[in-house]
Amino acid sequence: MADAGFFKGTSTDQDRRFSDKETKLLKTMKFPSTFDKKVDMRKVNLQVIRPWITNKVVELVGFEDEVVVEYAMGLLEDESKPTPDPKKMQINLTGFLTASTPTFMTALWTLLLEAQDSPAGIPRSFVEEKKAEMRNANKGDEKVLEERERRRLDEIRERERGQRDRDGGFGGRGRGRGRGRGGWDENRRGRDNGWGGRGGVSQVQVYLPVLS
Repeated sequence: MADAGFFKGTSTDQDRRFSDKETKLLKTMKFPSTFDKKVDMRKVNLQVIRPWITNKVVELVGFEDEVVVEYAMGLLEDESKPTPDPKKMQINLTGFLTASTPTFMTALWTLLLEAQDSPAGIPRSFVEEKKAEMRNANKGDEKVLEERERRRLDEIRERERGQRDRDGGFGGRGRGRGRGRGGWDENRRGRDNGWGGRGGVSQVQVYLPVLS
């Protein structure tokens, strides 16, 4: 590999061949306008950026590449350059990510700009995503509680129906036909059979004058 010395610790500033090539690429390549904004890495929480870089590399190349992740993090963690140049970063990463490099760098630089404007150094989009996850989790808990309450009410209704069935239906004990206070009593009707039940005069009343 022609520029193998670069990976042994030689910087791009010391390697004239790479520097010349880099200068030409900077003049010919097109970059997004966000690259014109500087990022002070001392204001960025890199602990939350590393997982994003790892996941993004997997998304773009199809597998986890620790070499690319460490190289990208090294460019961001360079204390001698607290304000890295995103254009040069894109050129340096092109050998690893090829055609996916512009997508990677545009997304990364957007996050870094958000992070340096945040008091905690965390990108605003990360915070919003976390809030959304918490809201979804709360909604899930509410659904579980609602389902649990619905089942409890169903069990109560089922027990009430079973109790009514054991008590003999809706009327309950003492309210059926022929029983209870307001029911129809066949024996009582039998005692009223005869003349008295039809509004006539009983035999006792007929013979009373004779006895007197």
